[in-house]
Amino acid sequence: MKKQVTFHDGVASRLHDIILGGQDGVVNVLGLVLGVASATNDPKIVIIAGLASTFAESISMGAVAYTSSEAENDYLTSIHKKFDAIHSPLSSALIVLFASFIGSVIPIVPFFVVPVQTAMWSALVICSAVLFATGALKARLTVGNWFNSGLRMMLVGILSAVAGYLIGHWLGVLL
Repeated sequence: MKKQVTFHDGVASRLHDIILGGQDGVVNVLGLVLGVASATNDPKIVIIAGLASTFAESISMGAVAYTSSEAENDYLTSIHKKFDAIHSPLSSALIVLFASFIGSVIPIVPFFVVPVQTAMWSALVICSAVLFATGALKARLTVGNWFNSGLRMMLVGILSAVAGYLIGHWLGVLL
């Protein structure tokens, strides 16, 4: 049986890729910059670590999106011999890479303009707002309560980032 690719399949795939890359970028780099900032209190080191992570993270996430989309297509083809691929691995990779890059830059920006302690709080507040807005938008485009979805995405992200802060603080004390 031949599967028809619909407009909605493409939108769902893009929404998945945008949220996957963007949320991963925000959360991972926020955790990293909070951890490095709490351990060093040096804006130059925080910015270098954040930018290095941004590029490595974005490229890695794009590569993972490519291989996982390819694996999904191969699996579906193995079940349905005449299956039209839903996900373009290259398209998925580019969307995730770009979304991850944008998400990763957001937590770094405050460290360019304000002192480290202020930047840490600013990054946490800005990223909380971005995560909440992303979760709320996802619910508005799909199903669910926008407030609950936004709150859930924000809390998951912030809890992960706080873990990075605590680990960085602990390592800063030990080393």
